Amino acid sequence: MRIFNESLINERKKRTSLALEAVLKPGDVVLVHCGEPIQKPGGHDQTYPFLPHPDYLWLTGSRRPFGISAFSKEDGWIDFVKPVSRDEKIWEGGAEVIPGESIDQLETWMTKKAPARVFSLGQQGKFDWRKNVVEDEGYEVQEAFNEVRRIKDQAEAELVRRLASLANAGYTKVRSFIRPGVSERQIQLEYEAEVLRAGAEKMPYDSIVGTGTNSAILHAIPTARIVKAGEIVLIDAGADINDYCVDITRVFPADGKFTSQQQTIYDIVMKAQSASIALCKPGTEWLDVHKASARTIGHGLKDLGILKGDVEEAMTAGAVAVFFPHGVGHMVGLRVRDVGGKMTKNPKVTAGARVRVDLPLQENFLMTVEPGLYFIEALIKDADTRKKFEDHINWSEVDKWSEFGGVRIEDDILVTKSGPDNLTSVVPK
Repeated sequence: MRIFNESLINERKKRTSLALEAVLKPGDVVLVHCGEPIQKPGGHDQTYPFLPHPDYLWLTGSRRPFGISAFSKEDGWIDFVKPVSRDEKIWEGGAEVIPGESIDQLETWMTKKAPARVFSLGQQGKFDWRKNVVEDEGYEVQEAFNEVRRIKDQAEAELVRRLASLANAGYTKVRSFIRPGVSERQIQLEYEAEVLRAGAEKMPYDSIVGTGTNSAILHAIPTARIVKAGEIVLIDAGADINDYCVDITRVFPADGKFTSQQQTIYDIVMKAQSASIALCKPGTEWLDVHKASARTIGHGLKDLGILKGDVEEAMTAGAVAVFFPHGVGHMVGLRVRDVGGKMTKNPKVTAGARVRVDLPLQENFLMTVEPGLYFIEALIKDADTRKKFEDHINWSEVDKWSEFGGVRIEDDILVTKSGPDNLTSVVPK
């Protein structure tokens, strides 16, 4: 079943046509591939759960595998789809029937068209028009497609806002469930079960749950570790419908109330997030959004006696990244890592962290804003790190926090002309 109506799909194709026409030559063809199911090793007729390539799903609204949407200046868009077979109906039940030419006709159409150049986007399967496939040097064609897809339409924003309410069901559940004696794994199960009951189809990524020092592991896999009194629990989890998702992080005190030490770190991160969200306006460079969080965290660390000297100098040297080692956020919506910046071998590093998006914000970009402040053992106990930043970090003060863990707070922000719109604000902080 398509999650978007035909008029919206046609409008997306129209906008994408204009972008592609600006970079294509007469006779060029673009093929956007859905992809194909992958068989499990030794699984005979079993395959991994199929995920259509997001470019194809966004363009067509269809999840049916094997499809290819072709574009040329001369013919516009032509969808080639796999017809529903009798065997499919027998084994799989009702299969999605979508309009388009049979995929069997693609070879004939391509032979007749004899394109000078062919650009393949998405996840290429068995159909491989080898004759004139060219490298997308500089990624002009893919980037033209990306530029259109980055702009979220109203239907996408509304779906993400709805997903936030589903995730909130899970966060509401664990807020009352978390206490000393339960495990990370139990917290994960309570969260996910409640989100699925609320109407989500699946989780958008492996849910992250970390208690105590595990809360400083950026991608903590939930374990049998038991929550202890006085610890904090970090949960980074969302909800998913048709590959659209929310990405939310919240932190909870095991005993129902933060200690003064925990509250101090929490307040620093909250202040950093607020500073970054306030900058989420059209025209703002994403690098500056990251710097706003890094700067706020740096001043917080200086107030605690952990950072020495000038905060701006510590940012430039990369010392703040010892405690805030990741980018402040990324694009989100269709999959948890939605269309980001142009691919590059040398991603930008700002305030010591690799920033995952290097673009000025535009209206209707959807971004996560997720600053964090962590005491990560692999960093704060590393001899080389201590030597490198001895002029910027008071390591004797850091040692007092070695068992703390970490705090991250994350929301999904829609950039609008009237200001940032927090689509996940339904989940209390």
